[in-house]
Amino acid sequence: MKIKRWIGMIVACALIFAMTGCGAGNQTQPDDAGTSDDTAQVSASADDETLKEAQAEEHSDTQTSNAGDNTTGDGKILVVYFSYTGHLDSMANWIADETGGDLIRVSAKDAYPEDYDDTADRAKKEQDENSRPEIDVDLTKEQLAGYDTVFFGFPVWWYDIPMPMYTFLDSYDFTGKTIIPFLSHEGSSNGGSAEQTINEHARGAAVRFEDALSIRGGKVDSSEQDVRDWVDGLGFGK
Repeated sequence: MKIKRWIGMIVACALIFAMTGCGAGNQTQPDDAGTSDDTAQVSASADDETLKEAQAEEHSDTQTSNAGDNTTGDGKILVVYFSYTGHLDSMANWIADETGGDLIRVSAKDAYPEDYDDTADRAKKEQDENSRPEIDVDLTKEQLAGYDTVFFGFPVWWYDIPMPMYTFLDSYDFTGKTIIPFLSHEGSSNGGSAEQTINEHARGAAVRFEDALSIRGGKVDSSEQDVRDWVDGLGFGK
């Protein structure tokens, strides 16, 4: 009986030991799985970072490429503009100084009244009649042909360019030239219909309205550095 009891105790101990070993083996699996998941997450994060870095490099390359496309090389630059209040005088002079370009002002032969309301009324009448006011501008067609890039400045009048600038655009051939607008406004920061107008009337030009500089009239006097930075950002700084 004692022998059987000892044998039974030995068998029982063996069974308990075996069960304990199996339980310990099963408990390691979640930890291993967790480590595996962590590794997968780290790997995925690394892939994301690599993708972001690649996208950033591609974006940087694109910006550098665009900046290279915007450089002037040996091309001649013309800064042409119309001004009533003087805001465009300032902007145009800063651009001409920063680019080293030539400066041309467009004026109506029949000068606009000093009174703002009278000028606004006349400008609206000219627009309604689609008139082409005679202009004074010291630029021949042959001279314009020698320029590659034209910075084109105007105040927004009745959601469009002033009618004297219609006259200017219709008087010249802009084939092969790049036009970059700059403008002052008192609310129509996008220039209203100006983009469509310039595209339609500047025959043969590549109009880069997406690069246009727009400044509210009352802020022009304090915007010299902004104007110069804009020119440099386009790649036209001398």
